Amino acid sequence: NLVQLQLDTNQISGLIPPELGVLSKLTVLLAWDNQLEGSIPSTLGGCSNLQALDLSHNSLTGSIPPSLFQLQNLTKLLLLSNDISGSIPIEIGNCSSLVRLRLGNNRIAGGIPNSIGGLRSLNFLDMSGNRLSGSVPDEIGSCTELQMIDLSNNTLEGPLPNSLSSLSELQVLDVSSNRFSGQIPASLGRLVSLNKLMLSRNSLSGSIPPSLGLCSSLQLLDLSSNELIGSIPMEVCQIEALEIALNLSCNGLTGTIPSKISALNKLSILDLSHNKLEGDLSPLSGLDNLVLLNVSYNNFTGYLPDNKL
Repeated sequence: NLVQLQLDTNQISGLIPPELGVLSKLTVLLAWDNQLEGSIPSTLGGCSNLQALDLSHNSLTGSIPPSLFQLQNLTKLLLLSNDISGSIPIEIGNCSSLVRLRLGNNRIAGGIPNSIGGLRSLNFLDMSGNRLSGSVPDEIGSCTELQMIDLSNNTLEGPLPNSLSSLSELQVLDVSSNRFSGQIPASLGRLVSLNKLMLSRNSLSGSIPPSLGLCSSLQLLDLSSNELIGSIPMEVCQIEALEIALNLSCNGLTGTIPSKISALNKLSILDLSHNKLEGDLSPLSGLDNLVLLNVSYNNFTGYLPDNKL
């Protein structure tokens, strides 16, 4: 008759007992921050009423049992910071009630299955810090409740799918430190709820789409360490919500700093270093809240505005 089992933040070691699978009334199993090892028993798929499973911050190995994704009531699956390997089961799309999926900081390899499009209730997706490869499937655009996507620190490649623009609720998109190539999709400008966009340390090319200026809620924009060329779009310099950081460093950007950049008067960090920008720095005079300014390794001339000294 056990309904909830909370064992988190202890020093429990050893294996997860397969016998837990007979607890058909269990709705919550929390065992994060322990010293559990071995693989996740496939028998947990027998906990047919399970709604929340958190085994994060242990030393679990092996692969994710496909049986977990047959749990029709599961809303939270958190397995981050273990030593889990193998690939993501294609059965993932069957778990249609899933709201939070966190698999970050493991050794999961292979691709992201197309079946992820079946997760229509998902609002938090974290697969960061793994060994994922291949492209991001277009089907991710079907997960229209998504508010946060973190795919950073993998070896994902190919272009960013245009279908990301369907995620109208998206607030955070982090795909930094991968191998993405091609142009930044202009359609990302449709993401009016987006407040953090991190595309750094990839191989993205082409120019910065002016349509990003339509992301009026954006507080952080990091496009650093790519292969971007062309000028800094005036439209990006008019996102008044930008207050955390604008990082365009380590690209091949040319031209001058747009005069409209003075509209970013809440901005804390501006990094334009390691580009081919030129002209003077007078447009920076209106940026009254800067804590960090880096314009090194460019072709600027003239003087730094007095209020930046």
